Amino acid sequence: MITSLIIDTDFETDCDDAGALAVACALADAGRIRLLGVNASICSPWPAAAVRGFLQVFGRPELPVGCNRSRQDTEEYRRHASRSSGLLYPREVVRSVSPCVAERNRLPDSCAFYRRLLEAAPDRSVTVCAIGLLTSIAELFLSGGGELFRRKVKRLVTMAEAPFPEGADCFNWRMGPLAAETVLNRFRGELVVSPWGKSVMTSAAHCPAGERGDLLRLIYRISGSGDPEYRRSSWDQLAVLYAAGELSDLMVPGPEGKLHFEAATGRHRWTPGDGKAVFLHPAASDEKLARLVQEWMDRACTSYSGITSKRF
Repeated sequence: MITSLIIDTDFETDCDDAGALAVACALADAGRIRLLGVNASICSPWPAAAVRGFLQVFGRPELPVGCNRSRQDTEEYRRHASRSSGLLYPREVVRSVSPCVAERNRLPDSCAFYRRLLEAAPDRSVTVCAIGLLTSIAELFLSGGGELFRRKVKRLVTMAEAPFPEGADCFNWRMGPLAAETVLNRFRGELVVSPWGKSVMTSAAHCPAGERGDLLRLIYRISGSGDPEYRRSSWDQLAVLYAAGELSDLMVPGPEGKLHFEAATGRHRWTPGDGKAVFLHPAASDEKLARLVQEWMDRACTSYSGITSKRF
């Protein structure tokens, strides 16, 4: 069965989000998934507008895009973004893909985005892959949409560099602890934690020439402080590939159990037994996983028939 997939991304401070979105577009082009939409979880119109521009270049201009307009980013995330200001790419993407500039204030709020897509979907038919903060999903829960999410979403894949069976995540849960607590402790469907990818290194440097490859290289170059050969960890690409069912033999789930997250301490604990939470573990070398990710990134850039662009 083809996976119906929603991607939830921060799409601001790290280029693997762009790599993952390219992989998702390639999977959809190949008929491996049905890509329902993409939500940008950062409370700013720029990441969502950049997602819209990215999807336009990658051949999906009509795909629904959600924008977090109501739930403010945490102070810790704002400090992180400020420290990383020279590495942020959304505004440059928006400037490079000019039609999306006018749309940045017209994209729907994240809650409206989720309600629209989930209400139209059959029960337990949707997979959500969260490769950023859980902010928008938490806002949906807190605004009365939790039952809708639990009824429609069969599986939630959350990328978090979280140790098993307990400890503290390095970024996505830590940057939005109240959101993580809301979602992780309330969702009762299949919960998949995808922590792997730090040592799985990929790059956009040698993706095929053309408008898509040029845009991906622009994003990686900005994230890499101008380095045109920048190689980056592939956390988000692996999460998307697993959510799509493409890593069944290469990333394997551990036993099912219950996952509890405590916002006050930023720590999580998995216990066996009552629950459907699993942590993924690699069953292949970093090199093999990197080759697979790189193949899908390259494929995303070759599936476009347009001419080489000089915009990027």
